[in-house]
Amino acid sequence: MLLLLPLLLPLLPLAAGRRAAVLRLGLRGSPRGEVSPAFLSLTLDASLARDPRYVALLSNPKLRALATALSPGFLRFGGTETDFLIFDPNKDSTSEEKILWELQAQQEACGSRPAFAAVEKLLLAQWPSQEKLILAEHNWKKHKNTTITRNTLDILYSFANCSGFHLIFGLNALLRKDGLQWDSSNAQALLDYCTSQRYNISWELGNEPNSFRKKSGIYIDGFQLGQDFIHLRQLLSNYTLYRHAKLYGPDVGQPRKHTQKLLRSFLKSGGKVIDSVTWHHYYVNGRSATREDFLSPEVLDTFVTAVHEVLEIVGGTVPNKKVWLGETSSAYGGGAPRLSNTYVAGFMWLDKLGLSARQGIDVVMRQVFFGAGTYHLVDANFEPLPDYWLSLLYKKLVGTKVLQVSLVGADERKLRVYLHCTNTLHPKYREGDVTLFALNLYNVTQHLQLPNYLSSKHVDQHLLLPHGKENILSRSIELNGRVLRMVDDKMLPELIEKPLGPGSVLGLPAFSYGFYVIKNAKAIACI
Repeated sequence: MLLLLPLLLPLLPLAAGRRAAVLRLGLRGSPRGEVSPAFLSLTLDASLARDPRYVALLSNPKLRALATALSPGFLRFGGTETDFLIFDPNKDSTSEEKILWELQAQQEACGSRPAFAAVEKLLLAQWPSQEKLILAEHNWKKHKNTTITRNTLDILYSFANCSGFHLIFGLNALLRKDGLQWDSSNAQALLDYCTSQRYNISWELGNEPNSFRKKSGIYIDGFQLGQDFIHLRQLLSNYTLYRHAKLYGPDVGQPRKHTQKLLRSFLKSGGKVIDSVTWHHYYVNGRSATREDFLSPEVLDTFVTAVHEVLEIVGGTVPNKKVWLGETSSAYGGGAPRLSNTYVAGFMWLDKLGLSARQGIDVVMRQVFFGAGTYHLVDANFEPLPDYWLSLLYKKLVGTKVLQVSLVGADERKLRVYLHCTNTLHPKYREGDVTLFALNLYNVTQHLQLPNYLSSKHVDQHLLLPHGKENILSRSIELNGRVLRMVDDKMLPELIEKPLGPGSVLGLPAFSYGFYVIKNAKAIACI
């Protein structure tokens, strides 16, 4: 009898009255939606240029290797500081930027710069105090103008370009003539320089115009902002290179009442000149967020309401215009310390990716890839955090076509499931395969069962669990029991799946998330 025990153990939880939840998958007919191939995209916060010396950190080879692994996508350079950056084409760059750019001129454009290591080390030693300053200014709403130079743009563009990302640059909207119309002369100087360098860039104008008054004392209504975007579109059309450049906006914050009003009047006034409508979302305030917030189905569901409100406004003003989350993360104000940079942040991130695709959001831009605060994917030591690895798996396994999925036998608010066609660029998978991803917010293991018609299929499990004694507050993560970390500064580890035999029940431990690729599912919607 004792010999049989190991075989019986896995079945015990199911036998003890807790049945497996049965999945219902919509594999026939057409997909319920499709998102952009650049669906999971990234941001760099403009505060990185609050002192432009720190922009030089973007030349780090490890940072570039980590970014490249998440490509292709958009890289948005924007944020509050957008509206406090002034471009001066005649000003000398900081010595750090200059040293880096001179090294670049001597070597191949995307090569590494070992000679810059000593300068970088100094910058990294000074970064913690710079980060404190950035977060303090953000909290006090005290913002000062900063001058950026040609080299700032060069380094930024080089980072995006060498990592396989398309740069979206936010222009300063708070430069005003007589306090009303947008003064485009600084934007023109910047466009002149970017054209001279043949930089292929898309554009935004301003960041969170709903809080301009709070940040600068200047109030700009939706109608005027729409006119300013029309002005920018005309300006872009004067350049051969930017005649067909994409323009995105208005990058409003959460859709609270006055912001909804601003968005509606902006779209009526200037909506026809933008290529996608952008808005921002955060679940909670980083300074007061708790662990419970990160695991709360109620908190996760607030996002559904916000999306609905934005889509309703867009549908009523510029129907059929694509909607993007132009900046988003778990908690605003730089993130929630000891939460936004740990395993527990993955619930908000993965659920947001699932819900966004399901509700028709075309692109989701993650605040931030690297920079101040704790909501970054890569920390100040260039170490990838759990949300980085989660993003990498999402990119590799999840395709653009969204499928219907539901489950019977569990609360769908606590056991959250999403289904897409598998990413066909993955060498191991083929058309017709589907990727299920699931989040378990129950405090006990949950079991998922595939419908009978899929019981003969092989499934590849990619289960992500926290590593170490901090449990869900850990800053390191395991994939199928192996800790994920870089092999060296330029090489990422192999992401090894765990094959499950036909008829296997999919077990998700308490407070965990993972991906399951159902091979040879022959989903008509994916072929």
